Amino acid sequence: MPVATHAHVRFLTMDDVAESGARFCLSNTYHLLLRPGIGVFEKTGGIHPFMQWPHGVLTDSGGFQIFSLPGEREISEAGARFRSPYDNQRHLLSPESSIAMQNAINSDIMMVLDVCPPSTSSEAVTTDAMERTHRWALRSLAARDARPTGQALFAIVQGGVFKALRTQSAQFLTPHPFDGFAIGGLAVGESRELLYEMTGHTAPQLPAGKPRYLMGVGTPIDLVECVHRGIDMFDCIIPPMMAQQGYAYTFDGRLRISKHEYRFDDRPLDESCRCPTCTRYTRSYLRHLAQGSHHLASRLLAIHNLHHFQQLTRRMRDAIIENRWDAEYRELVERLAPRNTRPRATGDRQGGFEVVMTRAGQRALRHVEHGEVMHPVGPWEEANAVFVDQPGLEKRLEVFRDEPFVILDVGLGAGANAIAALSKAQAMGERRKRTVEVISLESDLAALELALRDPAGFSFLQPWKTACEALLDQGHWEGAGLSWRVLAGDARETIDGVPGWADLILFDPFSPEANPTLWSVDFLRALRRHTNDEGGMLISLTASMPARLSMLLAGYNVGQGVATSTRTETTVATTTLEALALPLGDRWFARWLRSSSRAPIGEPFTEAIEQTLREHVQFANVVRPKPPSPNDAS
Repeated sequence: MPVATHAHVRFLTMDDVAESGARFCLSNTYHLLLRPGIGVFEKTGGIHPFMQWPHGVLTDSGGFQIFSLPGEREISEAGARFRSPYDNQRHLLSPESSIAMQNAINSDIMMVLDVCPPSTSSEAVTTDAMERTHRWALRSLAARDARPTGQALFAIVQGGVFKALRTQSAQFLTPHPFDGFAIGGLAVGESRELLYEMTGHTAPQLPAGKPRYLMGVGTPIDLVECVHRGIDMFDCIIPPMMAQQGYAYTFDGRLRISKHEYRFDDRPLDESCRCPTCTRYTRSYLRHLAQGSHHLASRLLAIHNLHHFQQLTRRMRDAIIENRWDAEYRELVERLAPRNTRPRATGDRQGGFEVVMTRAGQRALRHVEHGEVMHPVGPWEEANAVFVDQPGLEKRLEVFRDEPFVILDVGLGAGANAIAALSKAQAMGERRKRTVEVISLESDLAALELALRDPAGFSFLQPWKTACEALLDQGHWEGAGLSWRVLAGDARETIDGVPGWADLILFDPFSPEANPTLWSVDFLRALRRHTNDEGGMLISLTASMPARLSMLLAGYNVGQGVATSTRTETTVATTTLEALALPLGDRWFARWLRSSSRAPIGEPFTEAIEQTLREHVQFANVVRPKPPSPNDAS
C-alpha cells in the first residue's frame, strides 16, 4: 500500500498511483484530524472523492504518530491528549474518537488505537503498553459495532521484541471478531534480523483466513522475507522517500542515480520495467536531473519505485497462487538481497594486510584478520571529497597565522587522507599563508609499505614516494612549509605524544565493530582535548547513531557531512556549534529516543547518558518527546 499520509502520495497524483497497479493506499488519522479536520470529510463524503481515489484506503489510527512525533502528550486510560503543532489546540485521541474520525474519513479498513512504545523499552513498560493496547482494541471494536458502516477493523498485535509478549498479544486478540490482524511496533529501529525473527514468530499465530498486515515495512528484500514468513499486507513511505534522495529500486538491486558512472548511461533504470519513467528516460537524463536537484528527478524516480514495488508484489502473489513460491523466493533473494561485494585477493600481502581487487576494478587494501577493506570505492576521490574539500582546508590555509596548521591523521592506513591534505597544501603555492604539520597515528605501518609496492594500484602515493619512505624509515619528513610524522603504536597511548592542538582531525580508523576502542567515548574525549577550541574540526566517514552519540558525549558538537558514492552522509564534529553547516537537531534526537542503538560504542545504555545528551548545548532548544514512563503505560 503506497502511503498517502495527508491524502496524497509524495510527488505523485492519484492517477500515477493507480497506473502503478496499486489498489489500496494508506492515510493517517492523526494528520487528517488536524488538517483538514473531521468537518471537511463529513461534507465531502469521505476521503475517496476528496482525493479522487476510487480504490481502497486503509487509515492508521494515529497512535504511532502521537508516540513518535515531538511535542507534549499525556497518556491515560481515556486516550492520548496532545497539542496540535499547527495551532497549539489540545486534542484527545481516544479509541472512540479515533473510530469516529475514521468513520468520517470513510476508509475501507480502520485500525484500532494502540500504544507503540520505543523498541528499547523494558519488558515491564512493553507489557503495560501491550495490555492497554488490548483494552483500547476492544473499545475500538465496540465503537465500530455501535455504528455499522461496513468498514473493516484490524487489531494490532504489540509486544515489542519479546516473543512471549507477542504470543500473549496474539492469543488475546485473535478470538475477537476483527476483520484482520496487524503486527505493530516493528521497523522502529531494531535490526533487520530481529525484524524477521519477530515477524516469523508472530505471523503463524494469526488466523490464516484473515489478512496479516506488517505495519511500516519496508524495502524490497524486507517484503520478500516477510511474505516468506506469512505476511499479506505492507505499507511504507520508502518508494517516494528514497526517490527524493536519488535512489531507484531495480531487480538487480538499489542504485543511486547521481553516481558518476551513469553520466553516459543510455539504459533505463530497469530494463525489465515498463513504467512511464523506464519507457521514456535514460539513466543519463535522470542523473542530470538529480545532479541539479530538479524536482522532476524525484517525481520520475518515485513513479518508477512505486511501479517496482507493485511489480514485486504481483510476482510474489502470482508465485503463491501458482504454487511455485519456494523457487520464486530463492530467485528474489538472490537478486534483491545485499550483494556479496567481498573483493578478490591478488596474492600480494604484507603483515596483516593484502591487496584486493574490488568489483569496480580498483585495488584496495584489506585487513586479513577482520576482513575490512580500506576505501573500497576509491581512496583518492573519497579522501579529497570528505577530508579535504568538506572542511574547507584550502580556505583555512589562505588565512595568515604565525602558528602552523596542525592535522591529526587517526588511522594512516595507505596514506590517502594525509597525502590528500598535503597535496592540497602544496598545490596552493604562495596562496598558502600557514605552514602545515601532519601527525599520523597508526598501529601497523605494513599497509603503507604494501601500497608503496603497487604503484599502478595506488598511484596517488607516487608523487609522495620519497616522503612515504622517509616516514617509514625515520618516522618523519620535512618539505617546503610542510611536515609529516608518524606516531607508531596503539593510538590510545601515542595520543599523549601529540603536542598542543590539532586544527583538523582526519578520523578514519577501522569500523567500530573491528576497532571499538578507538570509537569509545574515552578515546574521543582524548581527541577532544587535542582539538582547537576555536573552530577545530573532526571528520569521519561514519554516520552511525552510536558513533555520533559517542562524539556528542565526548564534548563535540556533531552534524551531517557530505555524501559519498556509497554513503548518504558522513559526519562532522566541531568544538564550536557555529562551525556546523547541518547540526544534528530535533529529528535526530527523536530518532535516537526511538532507536534500539541508544548506547555509545562499547558501553551499556544508562539514564545518565540520556540526561547528558538532553543537557548538551546542541540540543538546548530542541523540543523533544519523552519516552513513555511505566506510570504512563499502566
